[in-house]
Amino acid sequence: MAQGFRASKRFYLLLSASFVLLVVFVAGAIFLMKKVTGNVRKLEHLTLYTEIESEAVVVRSERLVTESASDSRILLGEGATVAEGDAIAVLYPYSYESTISQICEKEAVLYTNLESMLRTEMGGTLPEQVTRFNEQINAVSKEMRAAANDGTRRAEYAALETQLITLQEQRRQTMVGALKDPSSVEEAVKEIDDLKRTFETASARTIVSEYNGYVSFYSDANEENLRDVSQLTVPLVKRILNSPSISMDNENFYYRIVTDRSTFYLAFVQGGKSTDRLMPGLTYSFTVKGVKGAYQGRIMAEKDTASGVLYVMQVDADVRPFLTTRVVEISVQNNASGLYVPVDYLQFSDGVPYLFVKTTDGSYQKIAVWIAGSDGRNAIVSARDGTISLFAGLKVRMPVEEKEENKS
Repeated sequence: MAQGFRASKRFYLLLSASFVLLVVFVAGAIFLMKKVTGNVRKLEHLTLYTEIESEAVVVRSERLVTESASDSRILLGEGATVAEGDAIAVLYPYSYESTISQICEKEAVLYTNLESMLRTEMGGTLPEQVTRFNEQINAVSKEMRAAANDGTRRAEYAALETQLITLQEQRRQTMVGALKDPSSVEEAVKEIDDLKRTFETASARTIVSEYNGYVSFYSDANEENLRDVSQLTVPLVKRILNSPSISMDNENFYYRIVTDRSTFYLAFVQGGKSTDRLMPGLTYSFTVKGVKGAYQGRIMAEKDTASGVLYVMQVDADVRPFLTTRVVEISVQNNASGLYVPVDYLQFSDGVPYLFVKTTDGSYQKIAVWIAGSDGRNAIVSARDGTISLFAGLKVRMPVEEKEENKS
């Protein structure tokens, strides 16, 4: 009987090596084929949820006014509505706080004397109205100390200061009126009244609003740079995002009038090769960190550059929640519907996304597209050129080097 074939160890090694070579050959062939022809697929309809998180620059329609003054007394609160001609503040060429301190010190000395005289005349008690004034003065003083430690409560502090001066004067008048012989304090009262009168009328200058809108006493000196939204650029927005606050000159008094109370803009930048895109003309929902509620915004402009893509979103809503901030964190959400491609099918040039689309002659044409939304895997696209129509079933392929064969 003939002996059966017995495979040697060498045979198995040769067989394994041949198999590996075959796999490598097949993989290489597939790779080369794909490199030449690209990975082709058809456009199909899809709805996907998209969300973009970004820092945004708040752009308001505002006028910054700077006045020369050593000190000031603000007459309105932050965000107050003003009309043309409304008084905003009283400006002084000398130290307002210094004079206020003098008045308060003289009021305190006179109060001590009046308290002693009244307690002597009334058997150790004070009129009930004076006690109520003391309680109110203590409460206002406490609020002033809190406001003094908070830079955003500048206007509130000024209003409390005025309230304190008024309460002290009312208390003094009540106490003087309760004395049996008021003439004993006439000189001290006249000294305080003369100081106040000189302070309020001699060199004071009242400034009034030149516009209708909201008044604000916050500024970062970017108002002029952001006046025209059509002139916004990627470098400008990036600079403000990286350094939103600029110190103002404390030697002057400044305020802003936000002239459009119901419209503002958000400017933000996405990566030049990012598929986290939005489409001009579409309206998107978004939220703002630290601000209650949801907003709607329409993308009014997209500027594409290799260093980034600038979006300008118009928001028709009350601007007051955004009066005292220049940079906010936003989250834009949308359910985008339309023709989709996997993001690997997109190519970017100077920030503009492109698709390779099959034409009637069988070649593939490079078409610039808008991205209406992306979930990171797929993107909803449409042609930027209004004369070009993309439709379901149209073949597209993955990007390849343009010098290579583009037939499929």
